Amino acid sequence: MANLLKRLWARHIRFLAVTAAALAGFQFVLCAVVASIDIPRILGELMKNLPPVARTLIEQQLFGGLNAAGLLAFGWNHPIALALGAVVAVSLAVRAGAGEIESGAMELMLSQPMSRGRYLGGQIVFALSSLAGMSALAAAGTWIGQKAFALDAVPPKALFLLAVNFFLLQCAWYGMSLLFSVFGREAGRVAFQGFLVILSSYFLQLTAQLWNKAAFLLPFSVNAYYSPRDIIARQAIPMKSLGILIGLAAAGLAAAAWRFHKADLP
Repeated sequence: MANLLKRLWARHIRFLAVTAAALAGFQFVLCAVVASIDIPRILGELMKNLPPVARTLIEQQLFGGLNAAGLLAFGWNHPIALALGAVVAVSLAVRAGAGEIESGAMELMLSQPMSRGRYLGGQIVFALSSLAGMSALAAAGTWIGQKAFALDAVPPKALFLLAVNFFLLQCAWYGMSLLFSVFGREAGRVAFQGFLVILSSYFLQLTAQLWNKAAFLLPFSVNAYYSPRDIIARQAIPMKSLGILIGLAAAGLAAAAWRFHKADLP
């Protein structure tokens, strides 16, 4: 497994470094923007002229109104931040199964003295470690940004919980995508399936929040269990969110492991 982890590190380090730096940089720059521009006043004037639907969407994303804490919380729930995390989760899952089968590398690796369990276990350990590191760097970006620009909007405890919740969301996406990956043989198709699920969840959440008649659909969106706004407000991750995200990740990984052990490879 050690050799597998070294191979994965050498193969993915540039990709991981770029995406993690982009996520941390995004959080840092957001701190700079919040500190240097009177965004609450600007948004307040802008929202007066927005249609009710757009105004409701913005208000739901901002904790406590148009203040620094709300804006930084929105940064953690911004489509850019969510997309960067999802790209890493899906890409690593696709590479672990369908990508290696499609390239022909799976047959070569499993011909070595390494069991399927160790191979998949190594892939999972590497992916979860990468997602944890990415989440920690994102939190570091916000923390450094607050220190650099004299902000005190998000306390360290809430920042740690934000990183944990973000990590668990990406673990859920990784578990689902890995399950698709061990069933597939074409990397592109598996990646499309993974991103389709993620986009569907995101738009389901938006629909349920904006349309009262669709509010009953909100619990069926995975994104509903990731709420930076509530974490900052309560200084805690709801137990239901923890249970759902951990359960989805564990179920996906367990089902993927079972399928991978039984599958006819390559």
